[in-house]
Amino acid sequence: MLIYGCLHSAQAHPSDISYLRVKVARQTVELRFTFNLLSLTRFANMDANQDRRIEKAELDAAAPALHGYFNKHIELNINEKKTALGLAQPFECVWPETDGSSIVSEVDYPVRYVDITFIHEVKPVLADLWLSFDLWQQTGPLGSIEATYEQEDLMTQVPFSQGEPDYLYDTGYAVEDVFQEPVKIAKSPGFNKWWLFGLLPLIALIYWIQRRPVQR
Repeated sequence: MLIYGCLHSAQAHPSDISYLRVKVARQTVELRFTFNLLSLTRFANMDANQDRRIEKAELDAAAPALHGYFNKHIELNINEKKTALGLAQPFECVWPETDGSSIVSEVDYPVRYVDITFIHEVKPVLADLWLSFDLWQQTGPLGSIEATYEQEDLMTQVPFSQGEPDYLYDTGYAVEDVFQEPVKIAKSPGFNKWWLFGLLPLIALIYWIQRRPVQR
C-alpha cells in the first residue's frame, strides 16, 4: 500500500494539465492556451486585493503581466525565425456566471479555466513553426501541456512537458506547389507564317492568269 501511495502521488493531477490548440492556415497561426486559475496565479499576481477570490476585472488587469510572462517563457519560431506569440485577444473565462457574478473562490482555482489566445499573421506562407516551453519551474515538474495542431482536416496531438519541452511542426505549405501538376497552356489556333508565304505566290499566279488578255 505504501508503494502504491508513492507511485500515485508521482502522477500528474488534472490541475497540472494545461491545454493548447494550434490552428494552422497558410498565412495565419492561432495559439489558444487554456490554463486554470491556479496555474495563472503562479505566472502573475491575479488576486490584487488579496481576498482569495478572483473576478473578471482582476483577470483583465493582470493581462499585461501574463502576456509578458508568456512571451518570455514560451518561444515561438516561425519559418526558422524567432518571433512574438502574436496579437493578444481578450481573455475568455471558461465557466458560467453564478448569480450574475463570475467571481471564483480560491478553492475553485484548479477547476476554473481561462482561454488566452494569440493570432500571428505570416507572409508569404507558413512553412513551419517551433514551440518551446520554459515554465515548468512555476507549474512544477508534473506540469504538462496537451497540444492539438489543427490543419484543415488533419489533427496532431503533441504533449509538452519538462522532459519534452519543444516541438517542430512542418505545415507542408512551402513545398505543396512542387507536387502540383503543371497547368497546360492551350495554344490558340492561328496561321503558320511559312504556310502563308507559300500560299501568296499561288494567289498571285491565279490573279495574273485571270487578268491576262485573251489572244484571238
